[in-house]
Amino acid sequence: MLDIEGTTSATGFVVDELYPYSRKRFGRLLAERAEEPAVRRAMTQIRELLAEPGADAVRIERALGAWLDEDRKVTPLKTLQGIVWSEGFASGELVSHFYPDVVPRLREWHAAGVRLHVYSSGSVAAQQAWFGHSPEGDLRALAERFYDTENAGPKLVAMSYETIADDLGAESERVLFLSDRPGELDAARAAGWRTAGVRRPGEPYYGSGVGDHPEVASFAELRIGTGAGAAGAGTVPGARTGAGPDIGDEEVRRAGARLAAEAARFASFGWMRGTSGNLSAVLDRDPLRLAVTASGRDKGELTADDVVLVDGAGTAVAGTAVGAGKPSAEAGLHARVVRLTGAGAVVHVHTVAAVAMARRRPGGIVFGDLEMLKGLGLPAEGATVRLPVIANSQDMAVLGDRLEAAREPRMPAVVVAGHGLYVWGADLLQARHHAEVVQWLLELELAAGRA
Repeated sequence: MLDIEGTTSATGFVVDELYPYSRKRFGRLLAERAEEPAVRRAMTQIRELLAEPGADAVRIERALGAWLDEDRKVTPLKTLQGIVWSEGFASGELVSHFYPDVVPRLREWHAAGVRLHVYSSGSVAAQQAWFGHSPEGDLRALAERFYDTENAGPKLVAMSYETIADDLGAESERVLFLSDRPGELDAARAAGWRTAGVRRPGEPYYGSGVGDHPEVASFAELRIGTGAGAAGAGTVPGARTGAGPDIGDEEVRRAGARLAAEAARFASFGWMRGTSGNLSAVLDRDPLRLAVTASGRDKGELTADDVVLVDGAGTAVAGTAVGAGKPSAEAGLHARVVRLTGAGAVVHVHTVAAVAMARRRPGGIVFGDLEMLKGLGLPAEGATVRLPVIANSQDMAVLGDRLEAAREPRMPAVVVAGHGLYVWGADLLQARHHAEVVQWLLELELAAGRA
């Protein structure tokens, strides 16, 4: 059972993009479509909540605005938001957000026969629109059922989770709930569910922790299945069950070939001059293993053998014949990015635009109202996003701390001042696309000459 805000997706996207979008459209919705059944029912519920039977559309719109400001989880508010958002997604004005570690895991679990469902404070209509219009396409087939505060009940009440389990016909102890909110996790556990807190830096509840619930930083850390060893069948979500399968030389070599092809592409753009830059791809997560381009090699002439297998600290794994070279010291930062974001690949390039714009805007570079933002899973209109700029350091632990503190959840990239650009994605292809989009944005700002 999946929560959305703060769990699968960035709360900041909902608050910064979707809330203003609905606020601007409530007035017209209430004035022109008050007789539609869903709108009429929501307006009646709002009048009851206000204890004002005669409240007109203007008064109701004002109440909706106040609830938005307070981030109230009020059912009729969520219903009206769902109507507005569904139409925004359908028109292409809105594209939802998912953390890069989420969709690959959902597809993996679905393919393995795990039943996936959604329980969010947003209306069912909004949830379905969210899953139906993601940067990865229509994901609704991955989720079997959707629940909200209207068809299940408040998320902080144990009875709501009992209602859902009854509706699913599932034994409570075989249902796993993923959420970032401690109160929701407590309520689910009180109903007999298994729980795991998803604690992502930058999210509103990050500082609150997840109490005594098992904690993960991304979906990449979860191991869920349908057999006797499944999370819902006796094991603790997120618990490590072994060292993972051995990674053979041929698997490393195949990864090296993919990395070499991507490096040649970036080198042809002039983004990896000489021996600068490095790329990585995740080969295993338990324990973490990455294939990283070897240090000191011309990135335009790499072969499948110019790769090193490293562990979660960025240290070369002993006993691997492939990759006679050594990994860059920056391999440790690649591993840190993977652990932090759940990414499947990391790209580090040295572009003039990144270094030049970091000098102009050391506090970060803001982009908005650009069609190219769709390449990052953001809407083309009415949205802004910040590309963080952090100070350089030769100490990867220090640099990793700076990246973690500055990271913008909706921006899969960061600029290291005087150095270059780090970009990541769910896999090498998405990391490449993200790198090309971010570089285009930087080149635009550089060409515009804005200070």
